[in-house]
Amino acid sequence: MKSLRIPRRAFLAGAGGVAVALPFLEAMLPRKAWAADTAPCRYVATFAGVEQLDCEPSGTGPGYTMPDGFADLEEVRDHISIVSGLAIAGTGADGITPPGGKTNPHHGNIMKPLLTGYRSTNDDHGLPHSASADQIVADVHGTDTHYRSLEYRAQPEGYRYGDTGTGSRMSYEADGTPRTPQASPQLAYESLFSGFDPSNSTPDLSAQAALARKLSVLDLVKERGDALMSRVSQYDQIRLERHFDEIRDLETRLANLPTGGGAGCGAPPDPGADPSATSYPTNDGHSTGYSDEELRGRIFVDLIHMALVCDLTRVASLMVNYEQSGMSLEPIWGSPWEMHAITHEDSVVDRNEIWNAVTSWQSSFFGRLVAKLADTPEPSGGNMLENTVVVHMNSGGRTGHGANNLCFAVAGRPSALRMGEHIRPAGGHPAQLFQTLLYSLGIDTDFGEVSGLLPDLMA
Repeated sequence: MKSLRIPRRAFLAGAGGVAVALPFLEAMLPRKAWAADTAPCRYVATFAGVEQLDCEPSGTGPGYTMPDGFADLEEVRDHISIVSGLAIAGTGADGITPPGGKTNPHHGNIMKPLLTGYRSTNDDHGLPHSASADQIVADVHGTDTHYRSLEYRAQPEGYRYGDTGTGSRMSYEADGTPRTPQASPQLAYESLFSGFDPSNSTPDLSAQAALARKLSVLDLVKERGDALMSRVSQYDQIRLERHFDEIRDLETRLANLPTGGGAGCGAPPDPGADPSATSYPTNDGHSTGYSDEELRGRIFVDLIHMALVCDLTRVASLMVNYEQSGMSLEPIWGSPWEMHAITHEDSVVDRNEIWNAVTSWQSSFFGRLVAKLADTPEPSGGNMLENTVVVHMNSGGRTGHGANNLCFAVAGRPSALRMGEHIRPAGGHPAQLFQTLLYSLGIDTDFGEVSGLLPDLMA
């Protein structure tokens, strides 16, 4: 029998012309999207904290040429599509900021429209007040896993820019509460895999003892923190309380570590102590740092991959660098600048080559995860990438602080999304891309102030 296909905006008509909207149904998805789909849906987002230069491919469709700014993605080009031409409009000459727009070009002001689809203002400084896409997915697909979602960041500190607020996180709950990313690979490993044995339903007693010691340390931290609360300002009290909430959450996770796992599940090697920060001078008279973000990023990708394999979570995010990143370029590219400053220095002879190398390097962590998922069998058949959406985004287009030509890399769900192509929709907004990705995972919801899907991306 021919399967039923229902339009996405379908209504049930009643007497007297009354119409009631239908709830979202599988039949509203493209026909192929749910075929033989018995595996869980998953979602991972990665973020690169620097504006793009040459990230738009030449040519569209499957025969495009990979741009220098995404050169590291060449090896996975068959598994990804690059979506270019997305834009976040600025305030017009009339002083009105359009839906999903940004009020000014200041750093951080782009984060709200980029992550949630809502316009930012001078008053909120780009602080989101609604959910980012990963948390929308977590509310639907992450409620029956041990970790509703995972949030990681490879750059552990802001270096010369300090804590940049909205620029140091990329995940927000429905009420706008930020989910602070874990920046320690060692702590991330311990919270996921200490005492975890997929072949044994009984935790390792020695690992349990180590966890008990960690919990006692957390108790001591909270005890000392409670004594500190009465001696600090109200603002600091709020920050401390948020920090203690995170400690309590970590306590709960450590005290209730899961056991068992599916096929292919196994604890990865212990990454050991976190790399320490090294200070480097810069050509503009400042000093900045590097904490082996290369190693940290690879570890986080591997932890996310195995957490998905073991079904410990189905949703994760990885912030490679802060927005307006101050990471030193010296260790990797031999350039005496930091990541943000070089994008403004036209006088640097090899500036564009280094700039493109930076964005390509940032995208390589997305590519690493895509390759691992494509090589991991799904127990129900096929590979894990077929049931996982992975998206990579940058914090701006090629003009200083601009957002006029954002290029995203997307992978996964080939039954619902077109892969292996360069797609340039007319007049697209990042919110429409995220709405399309949510739709491919069976989540039919408007995202932010800019509604609509990107039909060119849909299979």
